Amino acid sequence: MWTVETEFAVHLGGNTYINTPNLIVYKGTSIFRMRRSDNDGILGIDFDVFDAKGKRVAKFAKGVVVQGDEANYKIEGSHDTYSVTERSSGRVVAQVQRRGVKGAELDVHVHMYLPNGFLLGAGPNATNLGGVTLSGNTFRNAQSGIVIA
Repeated sequence: MWTVETEFAVHLGGNTYINTPNLIVYKGTSIFRMRRSDNDGILGIDFDVFDAKGKRVAKFAKGVVVQGDEANYKIEGSHDTYSVTERSSGRVVAQVQRRGVKGAELDVHVHMYLPNGFLLGAGPNATNLGGVTLSGNTFRNAQSGIVIA
């Protein structure tokens, strides 16, 4: 069984989220959902990946790609890392590293759209949201890290 997690550390887009269950909230909806396995203690992250037209192209569940448009996106997974890469450009649109992360349990990078076309750029070093860049921040013990109205 996987349960909602409240004690964890995740790197997302150059920032660290500690015990902050809603990493990024957009118009009242949490984009990333954290869960932990009761069996082995592994932390997982759930989120959907959309293209610029609002079509879901991949789905991450428990930190693993469980569904994806393999005709247009390269879906890769190993014991440590799962990723979705746009075939036409070679751009990695989502990646979750589950092991070997320094200072956190997960390292997440995304360059994806939300269902309404809002671009969420959270690369290895920074998060870019509509012209605002956040890097090196730590969100600790908050209900939400970043909230976009």
